[in-house]
Formats: sequence, structure tokens, C-alpha cells
Amino acid sequence: MGDKPDLDALHHACSGLDPNDARLLQWISDSGVVALCADNTGVEVRAKGGSRPKPEGPRAFLPLHEHCLFKQGIHLGELWYLTELAGWLREHGRRHFFLTAPPLRLPGSAGSPLTPVATV
Repeated sequence: MGDKPDLDALHHACSGLDPNDARLLQWISDSGVVALCADNTGVEVRAKGGSRPKPEGPRAFLPLHEHCLFKQGIHLGELWYLTELAGWLREHGRRHFFLTAPPLRLPGSAGSPLTPVATV
């Protein structure tokens, strides 16, 4: 962008999950997944408007985070490098793998850098 980033373009450059999609939230609850990871800046879309109307009344600023982290105990990961793993899984007709992602021990923190390893 020639040293002049277009914030609107950047804000809409990545995909993410729609926190207003009740069917998606139910699928997350029912699926048994233990983590949702994305290779971009956010698992959850915070775009204005969106494809579904937002629920009325008070709600969490990041409703997908609230649903996953606090209600379901599902871990969220953002800015992961998934290209090689996705390619390997696709080439071998696989969709499942074992993930080990120990956090740094940072007592009192709300998040931590990881060193994730996928075993296929």
C-alpha cells in the first residue's frame, strides 16, 4: 500500500467467524472441538453490520470469545502459521491431527505465546 495503509481494506482483509450466527455457536458447542485457531488477526469477525442482525440488549464485546473461552472452555489461537500443515493434510486426505501447544508459564496473565506442534 506504498507506506499508506488503507485501514478499511486491512480491516476487511481476513476471514473470521460470525459471532451472531446462532447455528455456528451451537455447532461449536456440539462438535467437541477443543481449540479454534486462525492464521490471521482474529478468529472472530468484529465488522460493523454483518450478515446477521446483532442480538438486542447488553452483550459481550467479543461474543464468540465469551462463548468459547468462558462458556465452553475452548481455546482460541490467532496468527498461527498453518500453510504447511493445511497442505500436508490436503495431500494425504486427512482432516485430524494431534496438537501440542504448551504456553509459557506466566502467572496472572490472560494469554501466552505458544510453540505449537502438530503430529500427523
